Amino acid sequence: MADGSPRKIRDDLFDAAFLGRVEQLALLSRRIATSGQRAMRRSRKIGSGIEFADHREYAPGDDPRAIDWLLYARTERLQLRLYEEEEDLSVYFLLDRSTSMTMAADGQQSLFDRSLQVTAALSYISLSNLDRVSVVPFSEGIEAPMRPLRGRSQFFRILRVLSDVKQGGRTEIHRSIEAFARHQPRRGLVVLLSDFYDPAGLGDSLRYLAFRGYEPMVLHLVDRSLLDAPVLGDLALVDCETGDVRELCLTPALMENYRKAFDGFTGEIERAAREAGARCLQVDLALPFDEVVMKVFRAGGFLA
Repeated sequence: MADGSPRKIRDDLFDAAFLGRVEQLALLSRRIATSGQRAMRRSRKIGSGIEFADHREYAPGDDPRAIDWLLYARTERLQLRLYEEEEDLSVYFLLDRSTSMTMAADGQQSLFDRSLQVTAALSYISLSNLDRVSVVPFSEGIEAPMRPLRGRSQFFRILRVLSDVKQGGRTEIHRSIEAFARHQPRRGLVVLLSDFYDPAGLGDSLRYLAFRGYEPMVLHLVDRSLLDAPVLGDLALVDCETGDVRELCLTPALMENYRKAFDGFTGEIERAAREAGARCLQVDLALPFDEVVMKVFRAGGFLA
């Protein structure tokens, strides 16, 4: 995914109505942040900020102006006052571009296109909050990640990047996450948008991210309309990513078993997220993108 040359923005996804709604969501997010319902998310480090964090022993060469003289008067020990310093939050959108995400019935939006809209909206809100944003498409691995962008003026660059993402390939989540962690040493929030149709499963991928110091968040995109079969009878099902073919006779009883299996599958995604300490939201294709963004807010994502 080259990042330098001008590209066309997809007006079927990012039209004027979409941009207007995104601006409204950004205003709403700032209102939530300043109302006390949520505090702006920032990673923190010990530095020269204004919020007291801790003490440590004075050592020769330290700035004597940082000595806590009131504490010295009580204890006769030279201690330095340490303060918390705000850092920009880095937000990474790991965007599943595999073939299973791109399949859709005639006239219906694909999970992939919905994920592009959600990523765009959340990116704009993050940029408005002066966070650093990077979009990282993946399937069997990742391409060279784009340089993190900062500031609202970079939003149309994000839209061009999203419009240019190539679709296809098999879903290999763990391999992609390992490659991402090697490329991105700066820790931050990792938003994973996928249908999670990986034969290897989600496995330890989220725990791996958490172990490496990232904060994972799962947006599980699903199309629940597929839980009701439009036709019954003898069918040949073709796996869109592997090409494997399975012939079967589709009956109401088999569809009921499929729904139970699907519930078990989504339960495994939620369990993996819970074990990694990650937020997990199931996002149905029938839910408009702006309602998805509000669902993220209510779950405590981006504003915490």
